[in-house]
Amino acid sequence: MSDSLFDRYREVLRAGHVAVLRGRLEDAAASYREAALLAADRAVPRTALGSVQLRLGQPEQALATFDEALALAPADDAALLGRAQALVVLERPDDAAATFDTLADARRTAGRHADAGDALRRALEIQPTAARRQRYQELADELRQAVGAAEAERALARALRYLETEPAQGEPLPAEPATSPEPAPPEPAVARTAPPDPARQGEAFLLASEEAAARGDAPGAVTAAISAAHAFRDANHPVAALDACTRGLGSGPDDVGLHLLIAELALERGAVGPAGDTYRSLLRLAEIDGDPATHERVAAAARAAFPDDPRFAPT
Repeated sequence: MSDSLFDRYREVLRAGHVAVLRGRLEDAAASYREAALLAADRAVPRTALGSVQLRLGQPEQALATFDEALALAPADDAALLGRAQALVVLERPDDAAATFDTLADARRTAGRHADAGDALRRALEIQPTAARRQRYQELADELRQAVGAAEAERALARALRYLETEPAQGEPLPAEPATSPEPAPPEPAVARTAPPDPARQGEAFLLASEEAAARGDAPGAVTAAISAAHAFRDANHPVAALDACTRGLGSGPDDVGLHLLIAELALERGAVGPAGDTYRSLLRLAEIDGDPATHERVAAAARAAFPDDPRFAPT
């Protein structure tokens, strides 16, 4: 992708994010479609479009869009979660539970055991099969080793009622269409247990940042932009996280925290050179300003990122 094409891609992707913040979902969908055409190899605009289509009440279109994203990035967390949610809305419990299984496997492979447990718990809520109970127990054992018994037990307790009781013979499963007079509707069951959506949180923080900037509250705008970037990173939206940082720089171009976060995001995307350049530039600026506290803060971050690089070794 040429520089000009990439700039246009970022521009329309940003326009989509802004439109979502303003509640202009149709405009957001149009921008994300254009971004998807500009970047045929990127899952991000397709995942964003699928989320908007769900909010517009278009689950069939959303499902197709999430599938396009997954064809490009099969383990994309946001696309898998969106696909599962679309299938719940479409009342396809078999496929929804299977997609939550896939999401759990992807998170487990990435070492995110607690998040994997949450995805598998949601599969259990839809279809509490014996095989899923066994997988959840295995995952809980892994979680105990990874984060300790207390955290694992808290995660396990959330699914306890699905682990202890086998469905009675012939009993309809929680999220399946049933012929009984009052079947349990699938969508509310998932909605009641769904954790806060970090992408939505990121959008809210971005809006707060824009509002603070409009009031002339530069520190507040920077703080909200950093919070937005962290939320987008948790949602596995690195481009949106970097975009949030870029917006924050408009209010705090010299903010060290913003630049350190940009360096972290660059490293996570494999941009080792730019990250190292950022650390070195910040260290030089701290030396010029005679700011030992900032110098040590940056140096500590650089040493953590590049533990074997002699340029960041303590002097």
